[in-house]
Amino acid sequence: MQVPHRFIAPTPQFEPPARNAVLPHEKRPTPGSRPGTARRSPHDGRSPRRALPHTAGESTPSPELRRFAEHTLRLTLEVLDGRRPSAHLRPLLTPSVNDLIPALVRSAPADRRLGGATLTRVHIRVVRADAAEVFGTYNRGGRVFAVAARIERGKGAHPAGWAITSLRIA
Repeated sequence: MQVPHRFIAPTPQFEPPARNAVLPHEKRPTPGSRPGTARRSPHDGRSPRRALPHTAGESTPSPELRRFAEHTLRLTLEVLDGRRPSAHLRPLLTPSVNDLIPALVRSAPADRRLGGATLTRVHIRVVRADAAEVFGTYNRGGRVFAVAARIERGKGAHPAGWAITSLRIA
């Protein structure tokens, strides 16, 4: 049994044409232009890329800060996986965050059964000369998770003086 083909037609216009309507920019006639000729302009149609304005306290992170952030987040994930003892993190965390780590290890979240965590990306936003916000992603069993922390100088026993003052693992 064959079914006849149905073709869809464009919908009819029920609105009357607008009078004195403003045409879109592309269809507006320019003075002295002839129909069918392209408008000549030095502008190539693309918007210029502008850098985001930096605030007074914001700057690019130092290589030392970047190394500390990546190293600390990597160690944190290894401790949470049980691949490292939590004592390795002690000089890198403030006491309040250090007390949180054993509780996270004991809680054994369900995502840990997916496999070991691998740090993928780390982004650093310098807030002040002595503080930065760090956020990034890590993979576990083909899935992507997030990690965020606040790092401050002068709060830890690390030789560089940096320490994680706040930590969030999602």
